[in-house]
Amino acid sequence: MGLTEFKLAARGRVRPVVLALDRLGMTPLMVSLLGLLITAVSGWIVASGGLFFGAVVFLVGSGFDMLDGDLARLQGTVSRRGAFLDSCFDRLGEAFLFAGLTWYFATLPFGADPVALVLITCVVVGSLTTSYVRARAEGVGETCSVGFLQRTERVIILTLALLLGRWALVPVLWFLAAATLATTVQRIVHVAAKLPGAEPGNQEEEL
Repeated sequence: MGLTEFKLAARGRVRPVVLALDRLGMTPLMVSLLGLLITAVSGWIVASGGLFFGAVVFLVGSGFDMLDGDLARLQGTVSRRGAFLDSCFDRLGEAFLFAGLTWYFATLPFGADPVALVLITCVVVGSLTTSYVRARAEGVGETCSVGFLQRTERVIILTLALLLGRWALVPVLWFLAAATLATTVQRIVHVAAKLPGAEPGNQEEEL
């Protein structure tokens, strides 16, 4: 089963939850904010050393990412603003988790783990640039959905490592650092190959 099929199957299973949220009068924005709050709590739990419990709480918060979209479709309130906010909240939730991991590795009883801290920085940079390249590509009229490792896979792999414990985190961080940075390079090459070179009269400011 591919990732798309898995998402469709999961949406079918959470349909009763979506219907219950609708009956409670919840809006998609309220669900998104609740999910963001839960992921923020998961980051605090991870920072405190509760890796397994933090991962479970993060999974719960991430699950709201499926609920808000389905709730919007059910209520007929799908909008570009909702999609924009949902995407921003996804990145913030991921940032909370990485902040918790940074605090955890910086305050270990036997001293900070500098290798882990550098790897976390690389993963964060790779995650940010992966998203930025796609957004920038869309800003110049191109699509960019290619990538060795996109957000969903990245979050799943990191969460599994948290569930396994600290012994699994550093190897996974090595992999994520390499894969996210490689995805950034892959996307840059992909988009640059589709864009024309110098165009007469084009005075667009370079960012």
